[in-house]
Amino acid sequence: MQLVRSDSPEVLHKIASAGAWACRNWHTLRFVCAANVLAILIALVVSLGVSVRAAAWLSVPILLALNGYVLWRAKASHRRWVMVGCADRLYVRLFAWRSGDHGDVHDPDVLVLEASEIASMSIKTIEVFLCGPKPKFAEWLMIEPTQAVAEDISRYIRPLLRPLEPDKAVLVADEEGCLTIEWKWWHPSLRILLPEVERECPSVAIAPEKRSELDLNGIWYRSREKPNGQQRQMLVQATRLGFGCECAQRISQYKHMSFREAGAYLAEIEREETGTESSAGSSICQL
Repeated sequence: MQLVRSDSPEVLHKIASAGAWACRNWHTLRFVCAANVLAILIALVVSLGVSVRAAAWLSVPILLALNGYVLWRAKASHRRWVMVGCADRLYVRLFAWRSGDHGDVHDPDVLVLEASEIASMSIKTIEVFLCGPKPKFAEWLMIEPTQAVAEDISRYIRPLLRPLEPDKAVLVADEEGCLTIEWKWWHPSLRILLPEVERECPSVAIAPEKRSELDLNGIWYRSREKPNGQQRQMLVQATRLGFGCECAQRISQYKHMSFREAGAYLAEIEREETGTESSAGSSICQL
């Protein structure tokens, strides 16, 4: 196990040559089409309101600028990566800075794992039934290190995963002895990435997918009753999974509240449940 910086020559070389890596999701073709349609609409409006020559003089620079911006963003997205797998090694980016003002910070932000240090990799999926029979999905990549590496992670890496600075975006969580990456903004999908990692690192074991579900339908159908303790915990869990906005919409619809009141109600439930968890943890420590 090593800790290195993301701008080190080794990491830059691996990103350029690796066959399995994941970065910030950026659909270049879709945004190129949108930029071209926008430029054409601007040209059409100017041609109708002023003249065709003015439309040509205005639309061509706008077209070039928009396409240049989209291509620049597409290239930049390759540098906003979260994981690279190659030559029996796995590079996992622990955190990133939201702005470029931290070039003088020397904290290592990339964990390098040998294939022999990884017990298994797998997908964890939760099907969240917000309303009705069609679920929404929350997914994580689970990287289970060997016991010796897990101890080093707890000792050396866990302090780096604490977002002590507001401009620090933590990409990985250390939970239950596993490194977990929420797979919401990353590309490609885990079902495409894991076979690529397996080809690049044949000695890495890919474990079966772990699936569970969270059904919130029972909360809405009894609109006059307040959620019981189990339902409150389910609401908090759904909020932490990233479905807080959808839960607030359902609460406002079925509990006859405004969206703002529903958001405040949901925040109150989360505060109360967090306080209950903290109290329970303190009691256990005292015992």
